[in-house]
Amino acid sequence: MNEFIDTYSDDILYLIDFRDSHLTHPGKTPNENLMYASLARIFSAFMIGSIEAMIDYWQDKDSNNILKAYLQSGSNEEKINSLKENFLQNNISVDESILNKYLAIKYLRNSLVHSKWKENHKNFVEENGFPTDTRALNKHHLEQMYQVNVEMMKYIAATEHREFSLIRMNYKLPKVKRYFKKSQLVRFLWHNMEQIDYANHLGQELDEEMIHEAVFNWKIFKQLSIDEVIDIKTLDSNFSFLSEIVTNKRYSNIPVGLLKNEELEKLTWEDEDSIKSLEKLLNLDKTEIIPFVKAYTQAEICYKIMINPTASRLLKKILHSGVEITELSIGLESELADKLFQFGRLYYDYAEKR
Repeated sequence: MNEFIDTYSDDILYLIDFRDSHLTHPGKTPNENLMYASLARIFSAFMIGSIEAMIDYWQDKDSNNILKAYLQSGSNEEKINSLKENFLQNNISVDESILNKYLAIKYLRNSLVHSKWKENHKNFVEENGFPTDTRALNKHHLEQMYQVNVEMMKYIAATEHREFSLIRMNYKLPKVKRYFKKSQLVRFLWHNMEQIDYANHLGQELDEEMIHEAVFNWKIFKQLSIDEVIDIKTLDSNFSFLSEIVTNKRYSNIPVGLLKNEELEKLTWEDEDSIKSLEKLLNLDKTEIIPFVKAYTQAEICYKIMINPTASRLLKKILHSGVEITELSIGLESELADKLFQFGRLYYDYAEKR
């Protein structure tokens, strides 16, 4: 992975994560107008940097030199117009309004970097739905930037595989609520297990109180997260399917980040056009597409839930502690925790093409 594509992607992910943390922080009452204006300003800088890094990196994959127009000398407007023409000539379906919005965001970003507006850019920025006072940026503008970023990545990827321009994508910012959610309680439970395991690592013996607390934490953690989103009945088959893909390095031909969208999870055999496109993009046979989507999405969930081997390691220690546990079969729970963690690692290995 290119260094700057990687770092810009991380910056954007952490920026959205910051929004969620800030709005749900129990000790803060944020001013949303100021917060969204600030996030939109920062997002514009990261987004333009990310797209330009991707365009530069994608040149080697772009056999028809579609992206070359953007990298040649000339005004930003000339570059975007040449890019539109190249997409059209190469039969890549694009929405011109997205490219116009991208240019408007670049003008906005340049005004922030140089602390000065160019007067001849202002009308274009306003015509494309953005303010010429960066203090007036809001949640809607951030959502527009998020959509443009996703679409531009899709257009760039389509220079290598035209079929990608036909894939439905999710363009909306992840929803966020001000109150604590069940997922946050799940994290608290996980953190508590980490603290118990770490205390033992530092030399503190696992006493009966610590063991019962750990078992309680795991029981509620599993109930609130795993039981609701992981299909245990298909875990072994999904694990085996994805394991074969990773073992034989049968990786996709597109950035794995672009596979993270809700539309893929809804894919059925009736979606023939999408399946046909994905057959080439995912480097799989037609019959493997839906099994892959199911295994991949389940593995991604495991990766997010089982963030490290704490649970399986702690449950193994409890199994050999001699303390009697009646409410759970600790041996089976330890095996399940380990399998879920390893399944999540398969997702990581696939994403990183290890």
